[in-house]
Amino acid sequence: MLQLGAGEVFERGEGNEQHPEGHSAGFREWIVGLREKLMQSFPLAEGVTPIADDVFLEPEWKLELVTIHGTNGMVEGKVLPLRIANGHKSEHSSAASSSTIDGTTASVPNEDILPVKGAYSARLLSNKRLTAPDHFQDVRLLDLHLEKPYDYCPGAVAVVYPENFPVDVQDFIDLMAWQDFADKPLNVISTASQQLSPSPLRYLDLTHTHLTLRWLLENVLDIMSIPRRSFFASLAHFVGTATEDEAYQRERLLELANPELIDELWDYTTRPKRTILEVMMDFTMLKIPFEYVLTVLPMMKGRQFSIASGGNLRLDGDDRSRKVELLVAIADPPSPIIKYRRRYGVCTRYISSLQPGQQITVGLQPGYLDVKVEEMQVPILMIGPGTGVAPMRSMIYQRLAWAETMGLRAVGKGLDGDVLIFGCRNEVADYFFQDEWRDLAEYEGLTVWTAFSRPQNNTIASHANGEAATNGDQLPQRKQYVQDKIHEHARRVHEMLVKQKGKVYVCGSSGNMPKSVREAIIDVLVECDASMARDQAEAYVDGMEREGRYKQETW
Repeated sequence: MLQLGAGEVFERGEGNEQHPEGHSAGFREWIVGLREKLMQSFPLAEGVTPIADDVFLEPEWKLELVTIHGTNGMVEGKVLPLRIANGHKSEHSSAASSSTIDGTTASVPNEDILPVKGAYSARLLSNKRLTAPDHFQDVRLLDLHLEKPYDYCPGAVAVVYPENFPVDVQDFIDLMAWQDFADKPLNVISTASQQLSPSPLRYLDLTHTHLTLRWLLENVLDIMSIPRRSFFASLAHFVGTATEDEAYQRERLLELANPELIDELWDYTTRPKRTILEVMMDFTMLKIPFEYVLTVLPMMKGRQFSIASGGNLRLDGDDRSRKVELLVAIADPPSPIIKYRRRYGVCTRYISSLQPGQQITVGLQPGYLDVKVEEMQVPILMIGPGTGVAPMRSMIYQRLAWAETMGLRAVGKGLDGDVLIFGCRNEVADYFFQDEWRDLAEYEGLTVWTAFSRPQNNTIASHANGEAATNGDQLPQRKQYVQDKIHEHARRVHEMLVKQKGKVYVCGSSGNMPKSVREAIIDVLVECDASMARDQAEAYVDGMEREGRYKQETW
């Protein structure tokens, strides 16, 4: 735009979703500067002043109760659809189903299929724990069967849409005193004379859904998330000052909404991982008008998980891509402050409750790795510690299938030259797919290097082209991470990336791991080539990125 002669009105803003307040933290700072710039460029008319921040603005979209006329189901000229899915009626007064989660019995979300446009219905075949029973982290392998085929490649992701638990939904309804109309039908209406923005429920097909407050709280509204600053700013509009308690709670809400009091919000929400439901337990004088819940409460987003299946693992007997496997770490973080109530990841808590045979809604996306069959001409270095091994597994089986069906490599050499670096705590606790790697190394030529950050003192395991070594003397092992394996096999890595023009894939946590891996590769380039200075090695890796030879997907 600038090259074509356009003038920049205001500098671009950038948001970071991994900030404790999400992208809204950067947006809040950016919007102040934009507002000042617009006021300078387009000053208000004389006598006109900006709307004060404490004035409540009617949202464009809100809810209203439907008035039912007669007994034939007619509602303002429309027929109310009866909400029935999977054989379950929408009678919430009946007892919710139960399941054992972490050794306790708790009511679990209903089994209704969330009507997301463009999503797939999937039947859960198994929900298997892969980590040792006494290991601190619960990691599951979900095996799903799609209702219709989806031809995916390595790097594809599945989007799981979570549901809230009935007990939490009922607690929220009771706190807001919505009992009398929680199960009555609702309409979503626009308050604007001219529609400026699409409906917040536009991603759902509500044609056959009986829309109620309870249904929204179960499926759409994220009442178990950690609230952000904008949430408290919205709540301040709904508490009065008539009594001392109301005045105190309103003052407290304004403190939490004040961007200058960063520590207040951090100590109250982020540090103890306090949920919206728990916040409403503290602010007892506050009742949110149900009409505005689509604006005040955040929407529950689907969570992305890299697909761990590929090649023949996608097939389900009929030679169609109907199977999807997901490797999911169940988030169960401790809270140093709130000890009476367990902390859970919203989606992974839902996943941990799923039972074989249950139907769930899954979105499917191609992902960002863009793996092609042409890559079979060069070796690949795959680095995937922890659950980051999921897309690596998909890639390994897809490359094996390409090698077999297209005759690109000799029999028994389908993965010859390819290297997987996998990192975990130790062999006993969380060595995912250990038997598979052993077989692929022995029968297809895959090289596997394992890095154990908390190794068992009695064994040493190192798989390379199917070879395994055991330390019978039980010598203590040092902690190793995936970047250590790059240094350890520097010559092999250098040959793959420089002489053979191989590719690198890095998947896993977005913390220090990707940076450490990149630095290790740069170290190897310098170490193995005396004529290459460090800035040249950095430029070489940059060039690999531009050419699509160095890709990473982190979360």
